Amino acid sequence: MPLHENGEKQESGSKPSTPEKRQCWVVLVLRVLALCATVSATVVMALNKETKTIVLATIGTTPIKATLNAKFQYTKAFVFFVIAYGIGSIHNLLVLVATLFPHKFDFKGLRLLLITITDMMTVALLAAAAGAAASMAELGMNGNKHARWSKICDRFDTFCDHGTGALIASFVAVILLMILNVLSIITLSRKPTFQTIVP
Repeated sequence: MPLHENGEKQESGSKPSTPEKRQCWVVLVLRVLALCATVSATVVMALNKETKTIVLATIGTTPIKATLNAKFQYTKAFVFFVIAYGIGSIHNLLVLVATLFPHKFDFKGLRLLLITITDMMTVALLAAAAGAAASMAELGMNGNKHARWSKICDRFDTFCDHGTGALIASFVAVILLMILNVLSIITLSRKPTFQTIVP
């Protein structure tokens, strides 16, 4: 027998209703957008670096210069961000494949339940990474006068702009995954538990 998007068996000859089709398309579009957001956040942050030469002092007429680098690898929060959003991108890609080919990835009726659980775990991971990166970005933009930590975004403006773009994409991804998670939970709550779990 053919299977519904939620993993249940469907009566022969019957077709999904219009609301179900509409929800399937909404979920598909949101999943593609979430994938684009996680990939964008990962790539932008992973490629984020800037090199600048600044004048430290001038002796007579000879300037003393130093070359400084800003890279995401220098901050552990940004490294965690890249790893987490790389994992999130892989998760979204796998779920997208499972959504496009529901008959091959049904897992005995547990497909939607497994997607919901892994979505929850991914949201927690991505939110933690985005929060850690945002706190470091705020420190880079404003510094901390109490700890006497200087800001760096006045010198590495391109690095900070790219980091800001990655953070915006990351929070968009988190919001989209939260919406997808809510839709999955609503779909599960509409179906009897044993019909969803038992093949």
